[in-house]
Order: sequence, then C-alpha cells, then structure tokens
Amino acid sequence: MEQEVIHVPELAKMLGRTESSIRSARQDGATWLPPFFKQGKRVCWRVATVRKFLEEYEQGLHVPAKPGRKRNAPPTLASVR
Repeated sequence: MEQEVIHVPELAKMLGRTESSIRSARQDGATWLPPFFKQGKRVCWRVATVRKFLEEYEQGLHVPAKPGRKRNAPPTLASVR
C-alpha cells in the first residue's frame, strides 16, 4: 500500500532532488515546490497533491508572471510610409 503523506526524503526521491535542495526551496518559497502542510514540526505533502501539482506544472500553469511592462511590437516598414 502506498503512503498518502510523505516527508522531505520521499519528496526528494519523487522530484529527483536532494533533501537539502527541498529544504532550501521550502524556506525560499520556490515556485517549483508543491504546497505543503505541517504535522507538528515535520513538513508534509500529500502524494495526490504532489502528482496533481506536477501535472499542472508540466502544462505550464505554475509559471510565475514576468515583471515589467508589456512591450509593443516594433513598427514595420509598411506602417512607416
């Protein structure tokens, strides 16, 4: 039977990252990390939530907005004449 709740070591294996990169990303608020919750002092993730997050991330739904203003297309020669 598969676990429903996982912790940092299991998430690191799922994402192909190191445990320290998961801990650092959680503290930094990285956008590539699925949402977590705490059980006492332990940081936890639900497996179903992680899988759903990865599917959405793969589709580009978790891309952060780029800062700055939108740019206009440069004028073409036809519009200058």
